[in-house]
Amino acid sequence: MTSPACLILGGTGTLAAAAEDLARSGVDVTVTCRRPELAPRHWSALGIRVLALDRDDARGIDALVGDGVDGIVDGQCYTPGHAADLARWSRASGGTIMLSARAVYVDAAGRHANSEEAPQWPGPTPETTATMEHHGEPYASRLGYGANKAEAERVLAADGERVSVLRAARIHGPSTRRVREWPLVRSVLEGAGEIAVARADEIGTLTSTASLAQAVAACLHRPGSRIVNVGDAPAVTNLRAARILTGALGDGGTTATGLAVRPAAPGEAGALPGAWATGQELDLSALRELVGPPPEPAATLARTARWVRSIARRGPDGAWELPAPFDGG
Repeated sequence: MTSPACLILGGTGTLAAAAEDLARSGVDVTVTCRRPELAPRHWSALGIRVLALDRDDARGIDALVGDGVDGIVDGQCYTPGHAADLARWSRASGGTIMLSARAVYVDAAGRHANSEEAPQWPGPTPETTATMEHHGEPYASRLGYGANKAEAERVLAADGERVSVLRAARIHGPSTRRVREWPLVRSVLEGAGEIAVARADEIGTLTSTASLAQAVAACLHRPGSRIVNVGDAPAVTNLRAARILTGALGDGGTTATGLAVRPAAPGEAGALPGAWATGQELDLSALRELVGPPPEPAATLARTARWVRSIARRGPDGAWELPAPFDGG
């Protein structure tokens, strides 16, 4: 009996956990990426095939899709043009998934996650909330990211088949390229006795790579047209996230014992940015119907902290740093 085959476009970062979980479940996984050398070394033992192929190489992906695949997961669908190609591929796929973002949402006044003025959310944001309009802005821009994602979703809704759209919040976990937790982890590694957290009481949904992997597997198992917010639950404050992260760093040659993690005073110099909570809690009712209880931040953030500690290195000047291509900004 032939194993089901899944193609993951851009799978060595945010979607790495999904690739591994699918491979362990018996799926024949192929991952495309720009830099195959970034794929985890243990992937070969899992049977994951890694190919150097740019997301904009539509002909190359056409060849991979061929007469059809059981599933496609697109972690690099950033524009309406990308979505048009994905819609075409979806018609040759048993099920298709687009990774989208909470950045598509607008509040009652039209404000969004990247507005100059912060949006105001009356409660947890459901998938039925209005999304950004697209006016041709480049996707790699503050205003264009969410607008392009929203328009890509509309293209897929109109032209795709059996496409699941997963709207994530701030993603964290092993293999993610943007490591928002780094300033805090670095402070612990440097022996800080106290850490002040800005916007300490701000709450929001965070999305772990584990939660994404769980949602991807469920959507491929039950293909269909759906939009689902994806995140960990419950939502946490920046202060709670910081305390979970520091509390997990008691191994590996460093200790967080006795470290005071407190809210920053207004305008306090040296306070770490509140990089985790977004001020927006996502309604996860649809996710619960799809997968059951989402992962808890107490577990997923602790795993993230240990992973960040494991990749941290001393630079030439002796300072702690992250290796390329991880970005601690």
